[in-house]
Amino acid sequence: MSLTDSSPLKAAEAASIASRSLATLSVKARNNALTSIHNALSRERDKILQANARDLKAASKAAQDGSLSQAVLKRLDLGRAGKYDDMLKGILDVRELEDPGSWQNHTAYPA
Repeated sequence: MSLTDSSPLKAAEAASIASRSLATLSVKARNNALTSIHNALSRERDKILQANARDLKAASKAAQDGSLSQAVLKRLDLGRAGKYDDMLKGILDVRELEDPGSWQNHTAYPA
């Protein structure tokens, strides 16, 4: 599903549905999905940053008229130094986490 022309509400609804599906994936499938997301975001960096710059123009107007806070505006800016790379690293960091559903990872429940 492409969310390129979707409203923020539609994108949020799609993300919510996808999150429920992702929660049932095996560790291998989850990690493969995270790797694919990382690779796609890396590959499409320029396009994403260009779209983000356009979005920031609209968001700046909203911040000027008071309908959007400056804090939110700052968080939306993917072009800030290091932010995009930090986002990519965060995806890989999540990929390396232990499976939260694995009972052997919980010391309160000895094997």
